[in-house]
Amino acid sequence: MKIYNAEEMRAAEQAAVDKGTSFEQLMENAGQAAAADILQHCAGRQTVLIVCGKGNNGGDGLVIARVLQQHGWQVDIALVCGNILSDLSERNRQRLNGLPGITFLNEEGLSGRLNTKNAYDVVIDGIFGTGFNGRLPQNIVAVCEALNASDGLKIALDMPTGLNGDTAECDEHTFCADITYAFGAYKPAHMNETAQAFCGEVVCLEIGID
Repeated sequence: MKIYNAEEMRAAEQAAVDKGTSFEQLMENAGQAAAADILQHCAGRQTVLIVCGKGNNGGDGLVIARVLQQHGWQVDIALVCGNILSDLSERNRQRLNGLPGITFLNEEGLSGRLNTKNAYDVVIDGIFGTGFNGRLPQNIVAVCEALNASDGLKIALDMPTGLNGDTAECDEHTFCADITYAFGAYKPAHMNETAQAFCGEVVCLEIGID
């Protein structure tokens, strides 16, 4: 079992790139692996909300969006940290342009959908991931409260938003996942008894790092 803190994870990703892969490919691997698991375990589910931050955790979510769309899912996406994304995330946003079944929601649209009963079969948190520490911004507090109150299977990418992956410290409004996908290795918080209440079942997915 591999358990990497944030610094060790960055080193492992860099080592994989030095051996010939790319950060873009690692993101693609993460999104593809998560989407494959969702498709396997969510048979019959066809609607998903993917809530993305501006960093690479959100980029993983955008890869998932593309894969699920290719399998006939209706995919709503909310960019909750602004429209300026990391370079890798922006590339994956561009790949969604013009695809049927993909809808980008503004703040009002997101609020309206989350206030609709049984709006989504699956809700995916790709806001902050393992890089989070401190307190959640107020706008993200509101998003997490709405996500936690929503119906549907709740999935976190790498780390539920609001949970510090190294220390397991958590904001009181942390996203409460049913499943957390740990990309490449488990993180220290995944092993913490208190944090497990937010992570739910933790599934470690290979993405091409040692």
